[in-house]
Amino acid sequence: MGPEVSEVRLYGSVPVIPPKILVIEDEPTIRRFYERFCEAQGYEPVLAPTGTAALDLLESGQSFDAILMDVRLPGVSGRALWKAMELNRPELCSRVIMVTADILSESTRELIEQSGRPYLEKPFSTQQLVEVIEMVLRSPPEQPGENRCLGG
Repeated sequence: MGPEVSEVRLYGSVPVIPPKILVIEDEPTIRRFYERFCEAQGYEPVLAPTGTAALDLLESGQSFDAILMDVRLPGVSGRALWKAMELNRPELCSRVIMVTADILSESTRELIEQSGRPYLEKPFSTQQLVEVIEMVLRSPPEQPGENRCLGG
């Protein structure tokens, strides 16, 4: 199914579909910040308040241009989501930006290092957020199977 007419924007006279950003964040205030930020930047935010909700969205087959993923989530963790993406949606692994306030945790550092994905450490500036999202949006998507896997 194609985009709704209201989702298509014009760049000059050329129709442009806004980049779709999956936001996986359990804190309501931070999730709302991401939503407003994305809308202000011309992105289409898709919000997942839990790891389980994110899994459902990933399993639905939707495509995302970037994924902001909080590493520390209750229930289904960022690590579990990453493993699920590696197994079931490897084409999305190159779209992930990990976000954490817990960079001192050995398991968090290990996940970030082994994934090879960019990350933001909370608190971060909106400029840092713009830069990392734009970097991911400009990068070519990797083919399935070319993503760095956990454990090597």
